[in-house]
Amino acid sequence: MHKLSALILSMILALPAGAQTVLSEASGNWAGASNQGFFFLARLTQNEDKLRLTIWNGAMEGVPSPDAEPEFDNPAIALGAFATRQALEVLDGPDGAILQIVVEYADEEAEGRSVTQLQFIDNQYTVVGYAGHSTFQALDGPPETRDCEVDLWRMTSTENGTTRQLEPVGFEALNASDWTWDAAFERGFCTRAD
Repeated sequence: MHKLSALILSMILALPAGAQTVLSEASGNWAGASNQGFFFLARLTQNEDKLRLTIWNGAMEGVPSPDAEPEFDNPAIALGAFATRQALEVLDGPDGAILQIVVEYADEEAEGRSVTQLQFIDNQYTVVGYAGHSTFQALDGPPETRDCEVDLWRMTSTENGTTRQLEPVGFEALNASDWTWDAAFERGFCTRAD
């Protein structure tokens, strides 16, 4: 029995610290289709009921290896509870690549989808957009739908069809390293349902 315990302990110690299941992985070039910028590798993993985003930023010659120390690591960038889909997507646009964290969820009370968009701008991982759509089941009546789309380039928020101008914030305030699953609501970009 002592040998079995030692074997199990040695196997546990051999695992990487904090090893987590990879839910989604994406790579691209921050300059977009021109490939004139830094290549990156992004990974989404489960972190209890949150989602962890890890990014390795590379050199100009190719996608970096995940064996190195990541340049970006946010352990609670999105909510993973009740998720039915968790994915990273790369959109190549005229202003470079946008990394999207897409989460679809459903439980007994609601279902919905959220998309958080990031770009690598001036050596900062920057949140440039957020969109959330939720449908809440009503006990007596039709379901209630809530939509919020935030464009942080233009500093606008459109909620349920009504657009408002947001107060300007400093570039550092959009740093993705301290963006969490509820940041759009906590920062007043979106309002919570009553």
